[in-house]
Order: sequence, then C-alpha cells, then structure tokens
Amino acid sequence: MAGGSLLSLGIIQKHFLAILAPPPLSPSYTPLNATSSSPSTTAATKTTASSYGERYLVDSCGLSLESAVSVSRKLKLLIGIDLRDPQPVIKCFKAYGFTDTHIGKVIEKSPNVLHCRVESTLRPKLDFLIQIGFVGQLLPDLISHDPYILYRGLNHLTARHRLLRPYFASDERFVKGIFRYSWLFSRSFQKSLMANLDLLAQEGVPHSSVAMLVYGEPRVMFRSPKRFASIISTVKCLGIGPPSSTMFVHAVRALSRVSESSWNKKIELFKSFGWSEEEIWFVCRRYPYIISVSQERMTNNLNFCMDTIKLERQDLITYPPLLIYSMEGRIRPRWNVLQVLKSNNLVGEDISMAWALSMSDKSFLQRYVTSYADKIPELLQMYPGADKEIELDDLIEWCV
Repeated sequence: MAGGSLLSLGIIQKHFLAILAPPPLSPSYTPLNATSSSPSTTAATKTTASSYGERYLVDSCGLSLESAVSVSRKLKLLIGIDLRDPQPVIKCFKAYGFTDTHIGKVIEKSPNVLHCRVESTLRPKLDFLIQIGFVGQLLPDLISHDPYILYRGLNHLTARHRLLRPYFASDERFVKGIFRYSWLFSRSFQKSLMANLDLLAQEGVPHSSVAMLVYGEPRVMFRSPKRFASIISTVKCLGIGPPSSTMFVHAVRALSRVSESSWNKKIELFKSFGWSEEEIWFVCRRYPYIISVSQERMTNNLNFCMDTIKLERQDLITYPPLLIYSMEGRIRPRWNVLQVLKSNNLVGEDISMAWALSMSDKSFLQRYVTSYADKIPELLQMYPGADKEIELDDLIEWCV
C-alpha cells in the first residue's frame, strides 16, 4: 500500500507530459534561388513559368493538376531562370523502382527534393536503406511515406541504424518498426535516447525488455531524460516490477500515456464503485495498462460489469483485462451469447461470467458458439468473427 499512499499524495505530478510531435526538418541541401528579372518582364515570365511548372509536374512526376499548381508555387519553377533541372532526380527515383505515384507523393510532401544532388546526396542514402533491408517496393514505400529521411545525413542514418538495430529481433522486424515509426530515422534526439537507454540499464532492465519498449512505444525513449526518469521513479513507487520483469516496461509504457489529472479522475471513478485505494493500486500493479485506458471505456466497462452483469470487485481484480476490453467488440456480444445459452438451459447459472468474458476468442468461439450452432444457428450471427477461424487471442498486443 506504500505505493498507493505516495501516489495519492501527488507523487506522479509533472511525471506525465504530452509527447509533442517533433518539428519538421530542414533539408540537408539548399535549393537554388531564382535570380531577379526586370520589372517589365516579371509578370509575363511568371505566367509562362507557372504553366511550365504545372505541366512538368503533371507529365513527368504524375501529380494531379491541383497538386501540381500547389507544388509549382512552392518550388517557384521558372523557365530560363537559375533552376537546376529536376529530371535527374526523377530518373534516379525511377531507377530505384519508384512509380509515378510514389514520386508524386514525395514531391507533394517535400517539393524541394527535386533540387537534391543525385550522386552526392540521393544515391548514397537510397543505397544504404537498401543495404539495411528496404528492398524492392519497401524503399519507395518508405520514402513516399516520409521523404524527410532523405534530409538527414548519411552519418546520421548509419548511426541511428547501429544504435537501434540491436533492439529488433531481425532485419524484417526492424524494417517493420521503421515503417511504423519512420521519425526514428528522420528526426534527431540522439542524446535523449542514449541517456534513457543508459538509465534503463542502470535500473537493471534487461535488453529484451528494452527491446519491447523500443518496438512498442519508442516515443517514450525520446522524452527528455528528466521526464523519463520521473516515469521510472513512479513505476518504482507503485511497486510494479522488479525492473527485471517485463511488467516493469509495460508500466513505463502505460504511465507515459496519461496525465496526472486524467489518472486522478480514474481514481475517483473507481472509488465511486466502492473500490478502496488498496484495491486500485493492486489491480494497477497487476495490469498496468489500466492506467492509460480512456476514461470513457473505463466508465462503460465498470458500469456494465458491476451494474449489469453484477460482477464483484474481486472478479475484476482477478480478471483485470475486463476493464479495458472493447464493450461492443467483445464484452456485450459474449454476454448476449451466454444469456441465450442460459435461457435454453445449455449452460448453468453457476458459470463464471468473468472467466467466460476473459478467455481467448478461439476458446470462447469453440466452447460457446460453434458447439451449440446446430441447436441455435443464430449464435453464428450474434458473435463477431464466428463465421471465420480465429487463431490468435485478442489481448492487447504488448501484454501478450
């Protein structure tokens, strides 16, 4: 109960601040600027140049006319004025398997890429990305998703790969992770990442657990060292751990998502249903993801489980995922199926409702739906997914 007392006294104040999206990066090259023209010819030149720029972007880059108008204004493509021919960039992209659609997306997001130096800037980075696993269509898919990767120096990309790759089980998993969080390559924050990794090592968090955090919630790792240390301190105060356990990093991930005011509201919500502080802290230590579940979902699940189904607090302490499962996707459909089975005397009144609602989708489907489908065919329509084989449990991914 020591953790609960500390928390109730405000130990988590200032520990949970919203993660701000990192600012856009500046290009690693400087586009050539247009030279000035005489006042008498400026208007006519701009009219012609705009028409040329739009035609070029539509015909050579695959942009829609609307996008071409917007991009040409950004680029200020002017005929006969000091403008590097962008055709080598287009040719380079196509040589690496970029389709017109890929190229169009890249230019729409980052028009200045057309001014990139191909041999000294573009090719070395594309070759490096292929070398570390972005082969075939993976390369154009990545760059069209986040062209700002090309704005980072090759040394930055190399260092970031060297630092992050050990936390991924395979090259395939690394590529998947970068697709999910491409800013890991296109943004900086190297010092924060190194400091936070060092702190986890000092606390005794094993490499495998750090890998779970890097892959599942990498934004946490790029917080300022002060904020990250506050999260670690709160997890320890709550008694979630030890640091060598995977539950420790699950708690770090959960606590990073919630503000102090939001958490205090959840505490009051629990108490309104008769929960003691000891019970609240116990269930959070046992299943820390509860800390970051939305207020709306928590309210709906508590209302339904305790008021409609009449579960006891101990049931929810024993099966804490019931507090975070989807109401319409899981809890209510299962409840409806079990009510039909009860009304037809196919299951007894002594069935453990909490256990039935918590079992895996595959087990519930086999035990309570398909096994009675010959007697009550409508069960197949009542339960989502009953018409197809379910292979995996639907627990929260990082808690599996």
